[in-house]
Amino acid sequence: MVERTTINALEEFKGKVEEVILEKNTFDDNDADQYHIVMDPVDMEVGGKTQRLHEWIRLSPKATQTQVPEGSVVERYLSQIEILVPEAKKAKTLDEAFALLKGKTFVFKKVALGRSYEGRPARKLWVPVSVVE
Repeated sequence: MVERTTINALEEFKGKVEEVILEKNTFDDNDADQYHIVMDPVDMEVGGKTQRLHEWIRLSPKATQTQVPEGSVVERYLSQIEILVPEAKKAKTLDEAFALLKGKTFVFKKVALGRSYEGRPARKLWVPVSVVE
């Protein structure tokens, strides 16, 4: 029997970061900026139009390029970048830190970085957890 899997069941993959783009949120009324991270999986094939996996890291309304609220989703994502890419600790802006992901290959896992809100669980995001040499 042929095994059937769905992208929704995926919890981990190896992927190379192709692009990191700061863009306006167009999903809802929140006009905050967000980082759009495009990842090319190297250990599997993905269907769809782009054949890539995508993640959007929303910035808190209080976040700026040089300051992020402690405990926010973007601050937690930034902390993970700094663990895996030590030169990110020297970055003066979020753009500089997030740009250091580009061209590198990581193991990504689904991780809930935010908090539950009004009874809804925190959304899980693709977070780099280790560097692939």
